[in-house]
Amino acid sequence: MTVMMATKALSTPKLRYLSAWFCPYAHRATLALEHHRGRVEYEWVDALGLKQQEDKNNVTGTGKEWYYNWKADELVRVNPSALVPTLIPYDPLTGKVLEERAIFESLVTIDYTDAISGATGKDRLVSEDPYQASRSRIWAERVNRDCCSPY
Repeated sequence: MTVMMATKALSTPKLRYLSAWFCPYAHRATLALEHHRGRVEYEWVDALGLKQQEDKNNVTGTGKEWYYNWKADELVRVNPSALVPTLIPYDPLTGKVLEERAIFESLVTIDYTDAISGATGKDRLVSEDPYQASRSRIWAERVNRDCCSPY
């Protein structure tokens, strides 16, 4: 093993985490990242929300029309759906963000975080056992359908 490979293998994975405090899907990724804190580092980036327009002359009734939804340019650039959560890895050797390697969709971000953390056994969020992992995904899909879809 070369010195470069050994350094890469020993470094803690670091991610830019494009998120929004109000999104239940992003909360899943937050829980996964926090669960693996110490094995995975991340930088939280507010990537969507509400913002006030400067021109209040567009108010037509309720007075709230001068707020609009905004999405960070980075989110729009790296995720075809421009939705959170989105994880973007840093190159462990150069420290540069690897936008072309962005990971998105909440359940996928959990699997990805588990995989890059190096966690095994009970430290993983999704079991390494294929049957148990499938059962977890069935229940996650049920929560999606019955709880989160109305969101």
